[in-house]
Amino acid sequence: MASTARSRNASSSSSSSSSGNTIRSYLLAYNSICFALWTTCTLRMVLLIPLLAPSGHSAAVFAHLFSPLLVVTQSLAILEVIHSITGIVRAPVFTTLIQVGSRILLVWGVMYLFREGGRYVTPGEGIVGGDYEGLVGKGVQPGPGAKVGDLAFFGCLAAWGVTECVRYGFFALQVWGMGVPAWWTWLRYNTFYVLYPIGISSECILIWKALKPAAKLHPLYQWFLVAILVIYVPGSYILYTHMIAQRQRVMRGKKRAN
Repeated sequence: MASTARSRNASSSSSSSSSGNTIRSYLLAYNSICFALWTTCTLRMVLLIPLLAPSGHSAAVFAHLFSPLLVVTQSLAILEVIHSITGIVRAPVFTTLIQVGSRILLVWGVMYLFREGGRYVTPGEGIVGGDYEGLVGKGVQPGPGAKVGDLAFFGCLAAWGVTECVRYGFFALQVWGMGVPAWWTWLRYNTFYVLYPIGISSECILIWKALKPAAKLHPLYQWFLVAILVIYVPGSYILYTHMIAQRQRVMRGKKRAN
């Protein structure tokens, strides 16, 4: 009987180890892919703005980046909610849902619906993008310059891109077990002080600009976006204080280790 019990324990331990290795491999692949995609988004924006903005073609940056690159990259974050719910990562479900939900709303419920050239806005009334097709879009003639929505898009993508490159790279190194450099840890737990306000304010500007075309789409959708703007106040506070608490916990751990 003792031999049977030991055999069962060994089998259970082997199964648990195999499951753990599978999860680690999956998380390493997921974080590495997301890191590569966000790095591509960010670097493309950094390269495109100085190429297109001086001649008045800032709006064309959106068309070069949005679909499919940004759409796919941001939509992958839906998996993080599933990761949190199933417990394969220790992230709180509520804060993960707030952050991912707001990003998905911006990408699909604002940028996609109300971009220039989209099916839900009349020509010239899009809040972001445009200036891509024809001679003007190709840079042969001076462009119309950037709209407020284009500048807000740049703010969103800059804040999202840097934040996610740091975050996914941090997690990939952590799961890989190679150790995270001290400077990367510093970036992970300090850059949010600047990037979160930039990202949140840019997101609010885009939602605000979307209110007018949303009313034409359906009055209830306009009121939904108004409610989202109201929710942004407590939601932003929750996310910001969550990151501050995480930073304090990590810094205390580093002091004890030293």
